[in-house]
Amino acid sequence: MKQKIAYDNPIPINAFQWTPKTYPEPLHFHTSLEIGYCREGRGQFIFESKLYEVRKGDVFIVNNTELHIAQSDARDPSRYIFINFDPSLFLEEDEKLLLPFAYRSERFENHIAAGTLLAQQVGVLIQQIFEELNAKAEGYLTVSRCKLLELGVLLLRHYRSGLSSEQWLKMSASQREIKEMLLFVKERFLDPIQLTDVAAHVGWSTARTSRFFKEHTGSSFVNYVTGLRISEAKKQLVTSLDSVADISFSSGFQSLASFYRAFHADTGISPQEYRKQFGVKQLF
Repeated sequence: MKQKIAYDNPIPINAFQWTPKTYPEPLHFHTSLEIGYCREGRGQFIFESKLYEVRKGDVFIVNNTELHIAQSDARDPSRYIFINFDPSLFLEEDEKLLLPFAYRSERFENHIAAGTLLAQQVGVLIQQIFEELNAKAEGYLTVSRCKLLELGVLLLRHYRSGLSSEQWLKMSASQREIKEMLLFVKERFLDPIQLTDVAAHVGWSTARTSRFFKEHTGSSFVNYVTGLRISEAKKQLVTSLDSVADISFSSGFQSLASFYRAFHADTGISPQEYRKQFGVKQLF
């Protein structure tokens, strides 16, 4: 089951507390990346065919393609803080930070055990990000982003030590390729860009480009582009007095009807309601 993620902050990052149910729930995945820190209690964390026993202080790494779910012990429920963020936050800084999340499920150790120095360091950073995003004091976004990048560096150094030189080079090449694709799309999403344009840009077949794009972003090309266009429309709706029709076309949509469908699917409300709710002059 694909889970839809909405970010509560002007940059694509959330921090939240969560207590899993004490009974099995359906596995899910999402296009965001996640890092979870168990603050207390016990339970289990399931990643497709892998099952980890959970105790206080454990850390779990979740990418944007792997099915997963956690479950609490009925007598001692587990409680987590999760950081949920878009891969673009790492991609824009240094694509290597995404390497710990570029794994194939069956060969990856999602669990960082409580009591290790890394788990302690990650736990502190996760709690600090959670506190910053909830307090929203002056400069909180800058602090949160910096701490997330620091967390990414810790994970990169940890997982790099377990890779062979050949594996490292292959994964690094993949990250450079997806970064090239995403930059190309970001520069052109306001135009009627197609998957064939991306394939031609990187010199691959359309089928290979489609598979690679889905594997590394967790999203189809069409859904990814639509997400960029919706984000652009949201910014214009709250920072301009332009008509909805003008915003629709300037955000890259080819018809007003397709814009309304996509906008409602993303937000659950109409563009007019979104503008009324957030105000024309509110800044992102």
